[in-house]
Amino acid sequence: MTTLHQPLTEPELLAALRTLNRSGLRGGGRAPHKPLLLLWLVDRFAASGNSETRYEEVAEPVGRLIAQYTAAVSTPDDERAALPFRLLEAELWAATDAFSQPLPEQASHRRLLDLGARGRLRPAVEELLGDRRVLDRVRTLLLAEAIGSDTGSDSDPGTGSALEQSVRDALPPAEPRYRQETRRVRDSRFARAVLPLYGNACAVCGFSGRIGPAPVGVEAAHVHAHADGGPDVVQNGIALCALHHALFDQGVLGLTEHLTIMVSPHFTHTGDHRGPAVTALAGLPVRLPADPGHRLAPQYVAWHTEHVFRH
Repeated sequence: MTTLHQPLTEPELLAALRTLNRSGLRGGGRAPHKPLLLLWLVDRFAASGNSETRYEEVAEPVGRLIAQYTAAVSTPDDERAALPFRLLEAELWAATDAFSQPLPEQASHRRLLDLGARGRLRPAVEELLGDRRVLDRVRTLLLAEAIGSDTGSDSDPGTGSALEQSVRDALPPAEPRYRQETRRVRDSRFARAVLPLYGNACAVCGFSGRIGPAPVGVEAAHVHAHADGGPDVVQNGIALCALHHALFDQGVLGLTEHLTIMVSPHFTHTGDHRGPAVTALAGLPVRLPADPGHRLAPQYVAWHTEHVFRH
C-alpha cells in the first residue's frame, strides 16, 4: 500500500477496501462496520464534495445502519459507530480530536464526543472519488463487502438496494455552503446563450414551456459536467426539459458520436407511460442548432459517454 502522502491509484484503493481488517470489530466473522461507515462517507462526498465529518454527525446514523445490517450485534448501541470511526485504516482515513491530535486507541463513544472527534478521507482517496466512474466502483464494492459480511442477508437479492436507500436516508442534508460549492451556480449567461439555439425547446422531446416570454421547464445542461470542469461554452450545452436533464445527468440518457440518443440498459421503470417513452428514445436524433458551429463538440459528448452514461 502507498504511504499516507503519496498518490493513490484506483487498483490500490480497491485493494485496500477489499482487505479491510474487520476481525476486531466483533467476536468472530467479518463485521460490516467499516464498509458501512465508508459507504456513508462516500455518499457524503458525492453529495457535498467533502467527506469531512464530526463524530457526533456519524454516531447515530452509522450506528443505526450497523444495527440494521448486522445479524447478531454484540456491540453496545452507542459504541457501534465509535469502533470503525476509531479503527478505520489510516491509509484511507484520518481521525483526530478537535485540536488535530491523534485519538486515544480505546476512546469510547462518550470520549469521542468529549474530544470533538472528527475525521476525513485522505486527500488521495477524495481525489479518486472525484471521478464518477471510480466512485461508482467503490460504492458497488462497499455494498458487496457489507452485504457479504455477517449481515444475515446474503441470500436476499433485495438487500443491496435496501442498503443503498438506508445509507441515503442516513445522510444529513448538505450544508448551504456545500450546495453552493458543488453546484457551482450556473452562469445565467450560459443559459441565455444556449436556450435560443435550441428554440427554447428540449432537444430530446421538443417540450417548450413559457410563462409570458420567458422559457419555463427547459434548462441549459452541460454535457461535460460543470462541476467536473466542463466549460460554459455553447458547444458544451444542450437544451433539455427538467425530466430529460435529470435522466441525462444520472446517466440514463447519453449521446452517440453521431448525436443520436442512447438509453442505459440498466434503466427500468414502473407506473405511467413516461417509462416506455424514455425507452423508445433509443436511436433517435436530438434536435440541433441550425449553425454547425454551435453544435455539441465531440470531446464533451465523449466525456459524458465515458464518465456519466451507464453502459
